[in-house]
Amino acid sequence: MQITRQITIEAPSQQVWKVLGHQFHQVDRWASSVSHSAARIEGDAPAGAPCSGRVCETELGPFRETLTEYDDARQVVAYEASGEKMPFFVKGLRNRWSLKPLGSSRTRVDMHMTADLAFPFNLFMTPVMKRQMGGVLTLATQELKHYVETGSPHPRKAANHPTQKAA
Repeated sequence: MQITRQITIEAPSQQVWKVLGHQFHQVDRWASSVSHSAARIEGDAPAGAPCSGRVCETELGPFRETLTEYDDARQVVAYEASGEKMPFFVKGLRNRWSLKPLGSSRTRVDMHMTADLAFPFNLFMTPVMKRQMGGVLTLATQELKHYVETGSPHPRKAANHPTQKAA
């Protein structure tokens, strides 16, 4: 199963990359689905990465994300995610974000998520999972856009986690 999202952010790509790449472990600053995140330093980190991954606290419990790609020059970050409460039929979950400058003050953000669903569950769970996860990813791209453009968390983030402050 694959889900893609694309959004244009009214900011230079370096400003967007600072949030997605350099501050990878601080996703809790802007994503409403993450109440807390922290850097993981065990294991090998891709060259130039700020950490080897992150741990995210969510409604579905903790998720461990391991960086699989990190490229400052190309502004690409990718990771694999796992969680104790992830449905048993989800055998792999990967996400990749890439940036494309659109002039000096606009950036296209492309997000591509892939989930491997076990047979036969993939036959009937794919539409349900696509709808559910697609909704979460749409919200995340909107929240990233708001955070980068304003410097403050999206109102949804503030409502879900009132103690969160702007960066």
